Amino acid sequence: MRMSLELSREVTCIRSMAWRCDLPSQLNWPALVAQMLTFDLTQQQAAVKGLTRLVSPRGDEIIFVAASGRVQIRVHYTVPEEQRRFVAERLFQHLVYALRRI
Repeated sequence: MRMSLELSREVTCIRSMAWRCDLPSQLNWPALVAQMLTFDLTQQQAAVKGLTRLVSPRGDEIIFVAASGRVQIRVHYTVPEEQRRFVAERLFQHLVYALRRI
């Protein structure tokens, strides 16, 4: 499946902690999650049904909304503001690598 990916900051986020991208909703989400877990992420219970929540050891989060294809990357508040974009880009890079392996 060919797709175009772009990481962008959430429009409502003024502190660069929330980022997003969109994936096709027909993606093999369980396979993507399995690949993402190889990057030192753990799967935790999401507060809302239909979401998949992956968390880094520091507390950064990647949330998948399979129904819409939305992916939200949340950088932990303890990351200095000037480093948040880099942290989000690193998590996004993991996502791209995982997508290439499914």
